[in-house]
Amino acid sequence: MLIDRRSVLIGVGLMGISPLAAQADLQIIEAGTVEAATGTSTGVLRGQKRTLAVGAKVFIDDTLGTGTGARLGVRLGEATRLLLGERTRVRIDKFLVDRGGDLVLERGAMLFDRPDEPQSGPLDVATPFGLIAARGTKFFAGPSEGSFGVFVEHGVVNVRTHAGAVELTAGLGTDIRSIKAAPSAPKPWSDLRIAQAQASVT
Repeated sequence: MLIDRRSVLIGVGLMGISPLAAQADLQIIEAGTVEAATGTSTGVLRGQKRTLAVGAKVFIDDTLGTGTGARLGVRLGEATRLLLGERTRVRIDKFLVDRGGDLVLERGAMLFDRPDEPQSGPLDVATPFGLIAARGTKFFAGPSEGSFGVFVEHGVVNVRTHAGAVELTAGLGTDIRSIKAAPSAPKPWSDLRIAQAQASVT
């Protein structure tokens, strides 16, 4: 059965994805929009690098990067927010509008925020230390007090490395000291540590 270009674009639109990015190349799919940007941030898609400013589009397979002192806020879909701290690099591997997807945190700090709804699909974040698996949640991941930390504000997050795994619920965090170490036992973070983590991405 032959499928023409117009039918593909209509299908992309019905999925909740803007067809604007697909018009030039049907393999390029819009994932979201930059909502806030300070300092210098870039997107790299298929080897093409561009500067990201408020209103810029981001796409599946995009690698988002921030410079020294920079911050970047991206809206993915309608209700999901991704905040990046300075010298951070994140690749949008897969994303289904407000339902789930895969991100790769190559370096730096990020805050992921999505409403805790029954229909929210799983989100997997690959990091240099291990895998973060979340569902409908708000969590921080990145450098914190000399280790790689993960803290959950709401929702449930599983943090898994080659050496072990922990489950985090609201108000709990964990630390990973090295790529060969297991995550530490879940425990509450101090107000100061939470504030420092938030400040690193906002």
